[in-house]
Amino acid sequence: MFDTTPILVGAGQYVDRDGPVPDKSLSPADIAAFVADAALKDCNATRGVGDIIDVLAVARLFEHSVKEKVMWPNPFGCSKNMPGSVAQRLGIRPSRLVYAEVGGETPQRLVNQMAEAIYRNEIRGALITGAEALATVKNARRAGVEFDWNEEVAGDFEDLWPDKPMSSDYENRHGINVPIQVYALFEQVRRNQLGYSTKEYRESIGKLFTTFSEVAEGNPFAQFPTRRSIDEISNVSSENFLLTEPYTKWMVAQDAVNQGAAIVMTSVGMARELSIPESNWIYLTAYADADDLVVSERPNLSASVAQGDALSYVVEKSNLKPEKVDLMDLYSCFPIAVTSTCRHLGITPGTRPLTLTGGLPFFGGPGNNYSLHAIAEVVWRLRNKAMGDALIAANGGYLSKHSIGAYSKTITDEWFPSDFRLDRGKNVKVSLTESPNGEGVVESYSAIYQKNKQYGGYIIGRLIETDLRFLAVALPSDAKALGVLFSDNPVGSKVSVTHHDGINRFTAA
Repeated sequence: MFDTTPILVGAGQYVDRDGPVPDKSLSPADIAAFVADAALKDCNATRGVGDIIDVLAVARLFEHSVKEKVMWPNPFGCSKNMPGSVAQRLGIRPSRLVYAEVGGETPQRLVNQMAEAIYRNEIRGALITGAEALATVKNARRAGVEFDWNEEVAGDFEDLWPDKPMSSDYENRHGINVPIQVYALFEQVRRNQLGYSTKEYRESIGKLFTTFSEVAEGNPFAQFPTRRSIDEISNVSSENFLLTEPYTKWMVAQDAVNQGAAIVMTSVGMARELSIPESNWIYLTAYADADDLVVSERPNLSASVAQGDALSYVVEKSNLKPEKVDLMDLYSCFPIAVTSTCRHLGITPGTRPLTLTGGLPFFGGPGNNYSLHAIAEVVWRLRNKAMGDALIAANGGYLSKHSIGAYSKTITDEWFPSDFRLDRGKNVKVSLTESPNGEGVVESYSAIYQKNKQYGGYIIGRLIETDLRFLAVALPSDAKALGVLFSDNPVGSKVSVTHHDGINRFTAA
């Protein structure tokens, strides 16, 4: 085996299901360091693995996921240098400290990037970690429990941020930037393609996600290890309330978690120097990263072209047969993230296990760090197999950013960096109008609830005269517009749309 071949050699995970306890509940920096230390020890090396960690990367906290704003109110503060805080706790001195960019794809994307850096002898080892303590934050605020998680750690770190926006100014003006509302747009197109009523579509989601909850029930690191029936997931109740059609609470990622995960990467040559047992070595056999167009420009609203291209590349390069892969974890922030991936892989949902953790609604959705838990599961589970392979599909934004990784217990060919390239700017774009007036047809819609009551929403439509796509909102006071949004199938409905001061509004035609 070539000394420069990159491998994963250690993993760690953590969950806290207890209530907030002063002097006991861990901060995100505490959790990230705890699982990082566990991952270093999990390497089973005879020498200190921490000494060869040249890059320490920390997943971006959920509360920092909106640029120059605080996404979640956290009265307890946090470290001003998360990678520095983790390194300080571990007593290591990496040459690079990285605070990763926002996105659920970032754990897999970091693995891909670190593998290339290891292969090129740019670094000896990498430690990727991340954590959330949102459950402690939310429960402590309700209970009146106080924490002080503020930290000032000296030193510089790389504070990364996506170089391309996930939504356009046009979309932002019309509210198309809240994940649960945007993913609902994709669901409604798929639901209409299947010919399902809203009730039937909810039942299909229940059938899909009850299998995820079964996996979560048996996972010691799951935040919500309870098996839920199809009816519990699909039926609306006071506990399983409506959020945005068709979503009930248990159909979407649950962010109130205290979870962390970490992995260690190095080269075959360095693993030998450190006497890391070969039984620990897990290979990244193929990988790809791809970003899609902003939502309003995509021709197909029920699947991501970029995701399909990345998946096809990885499946071909790794010689995987999707229906026979030993281990698979498909990102599951919303049902469409799973069904879109299945569609590209040629898998019928329900014919094979699709999660290693239990998924974001039941295992838990620790912000940008979820897929690191899935990768940690791959490391541990493949170790226990004489042979075996795995596929991780991670997703960020609004089916916008995709990172795919194929893993194996063995490797037969020399490892080379991926030659997959995708320029989203060259994708075919839909023609838009920002100032529509006249009659149009609903292409998709987002019907929003507040406190289980119909509130408002928006549509993506096409002008009848020109076929140009447009965005438009419904005023909460417009009963006719709400009548369209909350009918059983608004797709194909005729509407009247007007433009005023940069905002488009629609009502029933």
